[in-house]
Amino acid sequence: MARLITYYQRERIIRFFSITLMIIFLIVNLFPIIWMVFCSFKNNNDILSGNVGFSRVNTSVYSFLKKNNNLYIFSVDGSVANYNMQTHKIVKQLTIKGQSVNYSADDKFFYLTNVNNGIFKVTQDLHKIVKKAGMPIKGVDTNKFGNTSIINDDKYLYFTAELKGIKKIFVYDKKNLKLQKTIQLDLADSDFIRSLNLIDGYIYIGTNLGLLKMDKNTQKVVANVSFGEDYYPSGVQKILAIKGNNLIILLQNNVLFLDMQKQEIIKKRNYTLMRFEDGLILDNKLYLASAAGLAVVNLDNDAIVKQYKGLFKELKDGVLIDPKSNYTANELNTIYKNNDEFVLGSSYGRLSFMKENADDPYLDLQLPPGYRLVKWQNYSDLWKNIDFGLYLKNSVIISGFTMFFAMILATLASYALVRYNFKGNNEFGIAILSTQMIPQIMYLIPLFIMFKWVTDVTGIPIKGTYAGLIFIYTAFFVPFSIWILRSFFASIPVELEEAARIDGCNGFQVFYKIALPLAIPGIIATGIYVFLTAWDELMFAWVLTNADTLTIPIGIRLFVGNFQNRYDLMMAAATVATLPVLFLFFMLQKHIVKGLTAGAVKG
Repeated sequence: MARLITYYQRERIIRFFSITLMIIFLIVNLFPIIWMVFCSFKNNNDILSGNVGFSRVNTSVYSFLKKNNNLYIFSVDGSVANYNMQTHKIVKQLTIKGQSVNYSADDKFFYLTNVNNGIFKVTQDLHKIVKKAGMPIKGVDTNKFGNTSIINDDKYLYFTAELKGIKKIFVYDKKNLKLQKTIQLDLADSDFIRSLNLIDGYIYIGTNLGLLKMDKNTQKVVANVSFGEDYYPSGVQKILAIKGNNLIILLQNNVLFLDMQKQEIIKKRNYTLMRFEDGLILDNKLYLASAAGLAVVNLDNDAIVKQYKGLFKELKDGVLIDPKSNYTANELNTIYKNNDEFVLGSSYGRLSFMKENADDPYLDLQLPPGYRLVKWQNYSDLWKNIDFGLYLKNSVIISGFTMFFAMILATLASYALVRYNFKGNNEFGIAILSTQMIPQIMYLIPLFIMFKWVTDVTGIPIKGTYAGLIFIYTAFFVPFSIWILRSFFASIPVELEEAARIDGCNGFQVFYKIALPLAIPGIIATGIYVFLTAWDELMFAWVLTNADTLTIPIGIRLFVGNFQNRYDLMMAAATVATLPVLFLFFMLQKHIVKGLTAGAVKG
């Protein structure tokens, strides 16, 4: 009977399946690392929601600007779209990728703010970025910023950002975008700037607690109206001028009427609406954009003249479902009125065009989808949230010295156990290994008490020091290192050492010149194991360190807690923490491979 396959065919099949299994095994083992690196570029909300890919940036419309037949549409992804009102098409679009965006405009240029990249000066044909200025606030995680605000006059730009602890207005030269000066405001510790407006030569500064009126020329605050604690959570959304010293302030859930000359609140209204986003005053009427839609208020009698509901079409993931259906949650962000026509901007880049006397929009459009949100800045933000550089330094020092001392002690002890016969040799080796059978957590409380006792008796601080943690790690890693290194020294032919003794070498010379060089691969492999274990250790480092000696595992743990859950930064930190280990591994790769096989064969 003929053989079904030849010997060589069988060998090729076996080789093919062996290589395939090896590749599958490699992918399975590398997948956690690949996924960790992948998540380090994701938005935190994508990780929390379980979104596998990179989500698109929100394109919600936050403002309009009309020039001739063109309507400029500003959205929160940092883009400006030039929309032709006659052809109903987007002629040109420019995107400054980032977050917490805002804009100001003069006759020729747009000035776009972005906490990721700073301030941009852009031609109004959207063809060219003329100038760029970096963010004046350094060393802050971009996710901690709220709104940015920017206004301009003939010569200067006035910029600020909503951030706790920042009570400054940055003044830039409009021509070159050079920072000219910084105006420091005298605000309460819990106060921060929410919005700016320039009206009749005065800069109005809206905060989370009140409104300031500052003379633009003297930079002196001439009026200050406090809203009281009832308004603290919202802050000033927008500042609108009525006439003279009277202003309208939009808070999140209230509309305040202010008399800045008397520095007092005249009245407060909510008009049974919620979450005010934008406002417009025309012909003694107040047009309010809110989560309930568009409302028109007669300023003479303070009554709602008309309220538009069901303005937008139903969307799913930013895509129109049925053009005939109404979308109940309006989420109106901004409004523009031209004669008898409204232009309404909402979430997901939705635009609606509606006549004033109509109840429904006659045209609904949507901006193109936003760019994919790849958070390269996670790697810079992780250094701004915690002192990651300190933790990285501490881990290198503690792990490095632990490896150094553990290898010295383990090398000498393992060589002595292999080459010198003394009473209790085997029992001593077994006793050393048995120490690894006790869970390490059982040592935690006794060690903590011991550290405290030594400090009380000698006055020498141990807890929270490098020496204390290095001592503990060395004590834990030496026994297992001895057990591993015994096999390496046992694999060295004893005849080589006998020959060296015949040539006149003493015991130490035999060890130093013969045994030690031959055991170097094994020592390096064991040392790498010790370094990696100390690098990743969390329990003892958590209890026996202080703020100055915290290591990387604890630093990574700080990204998740009572005050933040930043899994994106945790993944970025874990990736950075892996790099020194990978570098060490590849540098010593040849020695590690030799060490793994050196003790496998004796003689």
